[in-house]
Amino acid sequence: MQRAAQAYLSTQIHTTSKGELLIMLYDAAIKFMKQAKVKIDEKDYAAKGILISKAIEVISELTSSLNKEKGGELAENLSHLYLFCNTQLLQANLKMDTKKIDDVIKIIDGIASAYREIIPTAEAQAAVPIESQSTPSSGSVNINRSFADTRNYSMPTPQPGMPAPNAMRLKKAANAYGSV
Repeated sequence: MQRAAQAYLSTQIHTTSKGELLIMLYDAAIKFMKQAKVKIDEKDYAAKGILISKAIEVISELTSSLNKEKGGELAENLSHLYLFCNTQLLQANLKMDTKKIDDVIKIIDGIASAYREIIPTAEAQAAVPIESQSTPSSGSVNINRSFADTRNYSMPTPQPGMPAPNAMRLKKAANAYGSV
């Protein structure tokens, strides 16, 4: 049974896009932290330690996957934020502090939410050749063509009443992990 689960997981990882893998890592870190909180409440300190260690490993993997050349300042800021999160988790582990875990969950979930918004757009646009993408109508976002040509995707069209996404922010976020 365990071999089947490992084979399934291996297949899922190899057939999943980089963006989806990134989201999976965020979700795994959050899941481990929530489980650790339950173990603290149950006073199962050994299991709590293992779960916090797993969350730290996931966050460390996120840190090591940052592309600091392409991501620039954003990648550097994420690196510092991940270091802060891991430090908070280490303190939470030592002090049995669920508040520190909640704080890290809030940070990681915030980052994950931002990537959930930009990754589907980036990957969906990557499937459509630049030549066949429509030119934005007046009032919509002006696509930075050099960005779209080099990354093979363009900016999303804002919904009525919603602020237009900032092209530079989305480009930096996509670049933080290389080509997501």
